[in-house]
Amino acid sequence: MVHWVYFLYDEEILSLYKKQGGKLGTFNPRVPRDIQHARRGIYKYLLPGLVQVWYASLDNKDGIAFFVGKPLRDPREAFKRDLAGRCYKMFGRSPDRCKAIPDSLDLKWDLFLRDRTIHRLELVEFLASDQEGDMYPLTPEAYALMTSNDNQQTTSSMTQ
Repeated sequence: MVHWVYFLYDEEILSLYKKQGGKLGTFNPRVPRDIQHARRGIYKYLLPGLVQVWYASLDNKDGIAFFVGKPLRDPREAFKRDLAGRCYKMFGRSPDRCKAIPDSLDLKWDLFLRDRTIHRLELVEFLASDQEGDMYPLTPEAYALMTSNDNQQTTSSMTQ
């Protein structure tokens, strides 16, 4: 079964989050909290829609995987138009195709990149989905404390 995924290394997710207007954190790829702010902001931006977020590694380098849409071979059938639009606005490209490796409990995937190379994607920890919610949500109190500490006021959907 074919799935659609965006994989971003830690540095890439922070760069994208900052570029899209994210405000929380120091944008340091060595600070796990900064990675969480970035993936949480991108996840919330993609909703509503079929979205799963995993802490993962691609060829043994850490990052975040955003599985989007239905597991269908044809991307036009896999995505509703609004989700496809938000994905393209966020990532600037279409998602990559991936396929679960047999007998891996759906934790190891072959990721087929646009340059026709195949890479090994390994899922490490489930972080969020449209149906399960966020496993590590930022509480309103924590958000208020962080924004008051940083003296930042924003209404962007990328900040939460």
